[in-house]
Amino acid sequence: MVSVPNTQKIRIEQIPFTAKVGYGIGDIGCNIFIVSSGLFLLYFLTNIIGVEPALAGLALLFPKLWDVVSDPIMGAISDATSSRMGRRRPYLLLSAIPFGLSFFVMFLAPHHHTDMANAVHVALLFALVCTFFTVFNVPYSSMVAEMSDDYNERISITSYRMGFASAGGLLAGGLAMPLVTLGGGNEDGFRFMSLIFGAAIILCCLLCFRATKSVKTREAQKHLPSIGKQIKIALRNVPFLCLMVSYFFQAMAVGVLMAGLIYYVKHIMKMPETAMGIIFPIFLGTAIVFIPLWAKVGGIFGKIKAYTVGIGILIVMLISLFFTTPSYMELFYVQIFVLGIGFSSFQLFPFSMLPDTIEFDEMQSGMRREGIFSGSWSSGQKIAYSVGPSIVGFALSFSGFAPGETQDASVELGIRIVFCAVPALLFALSYVPFARYDLTSDKFEEIKQRIREKASSPSVD
Repeated sequence: MVSVPNTQKIRIEQIPFTAKVGYGIGDIGCNIFIVSSGLFLLYFLTNIIGVEPALAGLALLFPKLWDVVSDPIMGAISDATSSRMGRRRPYLLLSAIPFGLSFFVMFLAPHHHTDMANAVHVALLFALVCTFFTVFNVPYSSMVAEMSDDYNERISITSYRMGFASAGGLLAGGLAMPLVTLGGGNEDGFRFMSLIFGAAIILCCLLCFRATKSVKTREAQKHLPSIGKQIKIALRNVPFLCLMVSYFFQAMAVGVLMAGLIYYVKHIMKMPETAMGIIFPIFLGTAIVFIPLWAKVGGIFGKIKAYTVGIGILIVMLISLFFTTPSYMELFYVQIFVLGIGFSSFQLFPFSMLPDTIEFDEMQSGMRREGIFSGSWSSGQKIAYSVGPSIVGFALSFSGFAPGETQDASVELGIRIVFCAVPALLFALSYVPFARYDLTSDKFEEIKQRIREKASSPSVD
């Protein structure tokens, strides 16, 4: 057999700039939901509605258990969908308006007579929003693997997506509390904020649907195993499993960071809640700026090495924040800036690695199952994010937190531990499974070559 020289490699068609931008816009809406609920929903329960912190944390955890079921199901449904709009895009259209409307309703403060009733009320609405988010996000995330099968082009697509994702997070984190203040504060303010953000979610989802009209898609799989069997197959994909477990620890750490940041800013750094309009934009703005740089670093040194460095930056900065006091305010801003540099790598690399694991599955099975892998990934991501606020809620309750302007020393220590030490430990633990992830650029090219060889070989009945 004569091998094909490297100079004759198949030329990969680059995705048009407008398609990358249009695709990325979808994640603005997704991250408005992710970041605003992650940063402020626990605070809304404890400080606006008055729910006890541990109960509030549980209220945000249990709706996510539904995602364990709904995300893989949605992935399997989109894998098997056949329409003139492709496998994924119909769900971008169908979910857009319900997603934004349910987000708005979630922040309408209930007035039941007990903490339990108020917590259950918000939890059920949170579960509803998560369901519509799943209908949009799982097919949306699956599109990267269909748009291109080039290792580095996927970094480019993902860098656009994560740039817009960070922009959505920047809008949510930077404008939420100013919008609450503009709307009159307290319940009225949160109602106004959720109205604006809900409309933005609908607009972004619809724009993404329209802008991705020309992107490449694949035919629906006609014969797929049962969902349970597909999940088992996904878990036998070693690179996918290592990446997902590693990302689960990291997403849990980010969930703790997002839920705990407003408490750290207010009770450790002694700043008002409106300071989140400065602190979070520094954090997310830095992440946006550094995504193109991380994309270049990943292209030169490989995704694995670059991502290892990025997580290391997060760990070092979190440890340093444990010792920061209000008298070192300038240092605090620098730490938030550098933390954003590390977070930028978290935004980019896992989502550019995930499509590579799908090729590994295709090499083994001969099937394209982007949906089932994206659904399993999304399920783990959402569960991890939801565990974060629960950890913060229990830590606040255990340390004696009570809504108010002044907290005692035990509460301040508890906030330092849960905001700094816990995420740093979780990021460090993520290195253990990630050490076994080995889909380098060279290995990825070998996998694609084997897929092409299988496709060109005559089948034997």
